[in-house]
Amino acid sequence: MLLVRVGPSHTTIITPASPPAPVPVVEGRTATIVDVAPGLSGAMVPSLIRLAANERVVAVDDREVTNDLEAGAVISARAPGGNRFVDVDVASDEGNHRRVLVLMH
Repeated sequence: MLLVRVGPSHTTIITPASPPAPVPVVEGRTATIVDVAPGLSGAMVPSLIRLAANERVVAVDDREVTNDLEAGAVISARAPGGNRFVDVDVASDEGNHRRVLVLMH
């Protein structure tokens, strides 16, 4: 027979003095996340990146591209798989920039 003796327990609950501060948002710099399902072909990935009529892709993985056609070719060449990502820089005619992070599984 095994006997265990346990002493009295005491529980203390500590609450933070104030909630954590929100992360600041920088105006004009936003990001979009595109999560690509496994098995999707690389050629289909560019069609998942939505652009407004006044937007264009200016860089893929920090490499400048001259037009959307070249951007599509560069993105398609990075076939999905291996838990990788592609960083796409999008600019508008007004000079606004945003990032599109494409997660490939």
